[in-house]
Formats: sequence, C-alpha cells, structure tokens
Amino acid sequence: MLMMRNFCGGCGRKITGVNNMLLRSAASMPKTKPNYDEMPSTSDYNAARRKAAPPVAVGIKLGAPAIQKQEKPIAALRSDEWTVATSSASPGNYLQLSKARLSALVTVTAIGGFAMAPGLFVLPTFASCAVGTALMSACANSYNQFLESPYDSQMKRTQARVLVVDKISPLHAAIFGTTAGLAGFMLLWVGANPLTATLGLANVLLYAGVYTPMKRHSVACTWAGALVGAIPPLMGYAACCGTLDAGAFVLAGLLYAWQFPHFNGLSWNLRADYSRAGYRVMCVTDQELCRRTTLRHAVALVGLCSVAAPLSDLTTWTFAVDSLPFNAYMVYLSYKFYKHPDAKTSRTLFRYSLIYLPAIMLLMVVSSYGRTPPKDGARPVKEAEHVEHIS
Repeated sequence: MLMMRNFCGGCGRKITGVNNMLLRSAASMPKTKPNYDEMPSTSDYNAARRKAAPPVAVGIKLGAPAIQKQEKPIAALRSDEWTVATSSASPGNYLQLSKARLSALVTVTAIGGFAMAPGLFVLPTFASCAVGTALMSACANSYNQFLESPYDSQMKRTQARVLVVDKISPLHAAIFGTTAGLAGFMLLWVGANPLTATLGLANVLLYAGVYTPMKRHSVACTWAGALVGAIPPLMGYAACCGTLDAGAFVLAGLLYAWQFPHFNGLSWNLRADYSRAGYRVMCVTDQELCRRTTLRHAVALVGLCSVAAPLSDLTTWTFAVDSLPFNAYMVYLSYKFYKHPDAKTSRTLFRYSLIYLPAIMLLMVVSSYGRTPPKDGARPVKEAEHVEHIS
C-alpha cells in the first residue's frame, strides 16, 4: 500500500510538471489579432458542405437496389425555378367555372319542359330556350363559385375549383358571369318570350342571391335549392306555350321533389366537408330531418307521376303505370337510407337519382303522345305571329 501511494504521488508530480511547461510555452507565444476577412463565410461553408455531402441512398425494400437521391435545399433554388400561379382564360377553365355538367342537366330539364308543353315545336324558339338556359345557368354557377371560393378551399370536393387554385381571377369570374347572364336573358327575351326570360333571371337571383348565402345560416337552404331546380322546366314550358298551366307546375313539382333524394344522398358522405366549411345543411345540423325528408319526397314522386300528371293532362294514364317501377325503386332506396344511413345506402341513392331523372322525363315525353290536343291559345307566340304573317 505504501509503495502504491508513493508511485501515484510520483505520477502526479510528473503530470503537474508537464502542464506547467505547456502553460509557460503558450504565454511566451506572440499575441496576434485574428483576421476575420480570411475566414470562410457561412454561405461558402454550407456550399462546400453540400458539395462534399454524399448522396443519400434510399432503399425501397430489403434486397432492392438503392436509389440515389440528392435533395436540393430551398436556399439553392434559382429565381427561375419557382412556380407562380397565374390566371388562364382557357375554355376549359370557363367550363369548370360554369359547372358544365350541372348546366347541361339544367338545360336538359328545360328541354324536357319544352317537349312536354302542349304547343307546336318551333326550332328557333327551341334553340333560343336551350342556349339561353345554359347561359343563365353558367351565370348562376359562376357567381356561386365567386361567392363561395373562400369556403371551397376548405372542402376536399371543391378545393380544386378554378377560383380556389387561381386559374381564373375573381374579376374574370364576375365579368364572365355577368356577360353570360346578359346574353342568356336577351336571347330568352327575344328568341322565346319575356316570361321565359323573367323566370331565368329569377332563377339566377334565387340561386346566387338566396340559396348560396343561406347555406351558411339556415337549414332551409335545401328547400331554396329545390325551388331553383324546379324553375328550368317551367322555362322550357313557357318558351313553347308562352304561358303556364297546371301541367307545368306538376312538372316543376316533380323536379322539386327529386331534389331531396338527390342532394341528401350526395351530401351524406360529405358531412365532414360541409361542417368544416361552415355550411348548415341538413346532413350536418339535423340528420333525422335529412332522412325523413328524403323518404317523404320519394313517396311524393309516386303521387306526382301516377296521379297528378295524368289528371293535369301532362301525360296519359299509361305513364301512371309505366312510372311505378322507377318510383317504387326510388322509395325502396330512400327507405333503406332512412333505416340505415351509411356511405353505401346514400351513395346508391344518389347514383340512382342520376338515372331516375332522365329516364322518367323520357318516359313522360313518350307517354304524352295521345293526350288531349292543344288548344289554339296554347300555340307559342312566335309560331302564332309567323302564321298570321304568312296569311
């Protein structure tokens, strides 16, 4: 033990002596001020470090060949490598702004109203009605997206719309919507009659001025939207006859009732999106009411097709029987949605509603042949003027 202590003590003295020698050598060195200009800058250091850094090997799975991947830092990007969103006035963007598929469906319902009216077919009037209705629908949809673009960005279904991603500026959207609306109104006024043009203008105001802002404040927006969908067949009917009768309102009632299974089936799977954007639709605020109204209006379609349409002389009684399978299946799907509301039943109901409407309207047109012949007063105004001019 004594020998160990003496050995450690000797080592300690030797280490202390070495430290003292190093300190004296450092003190005797000349003191110089560092030259910061000769030191490499931080950017030069980072550039040298990036240059010397080996590429990162990324393996997809065990045994797979490695992929050489070199990440480029944001600071190293040149100004011409950045992508800036710019507006584009391409026809495709304006078709998206006008919701081309929805506008086409609206135009088809107006054409159905024209075909169902008890008047003579006049090609110029028919063309004016179809094109004018499409333009008015494009106007309404453009203003709808113009007003809802801040909220469309919060929904997955609408976050790729042209105003959200800045493919079209809000000014261009407003100009396009106004131009389409004025052109459609004038075409309907001159090519059809003032009643048709007035109905088209009322529909634009109802859709863009009432339905669109109401979606964020009241569940009654669905009923306002159903009225919007019921007006286009009235426009077609009025364009052909120049007036509206009981059959026209039965046709409008059919479109009104169809809106509820159609929209409720669509919106049910989008509840999270509508809630995130702050829309107070039935599927968000009152799911029980959403299910009840779906079933209730599906049953109403049976009465409209099998009772009201033949009684108003809109169709023959054969339509009352022929339409029963279509309406029975609509009621069945609506009942399934009412009892078991889920993604499957709502999606099935929505898809069938897209088939139901054109099928039932085509069946109405076919079944309308053989009904009571139109009276003289039911002739379209343009045709009556044309006949008088020839005579």
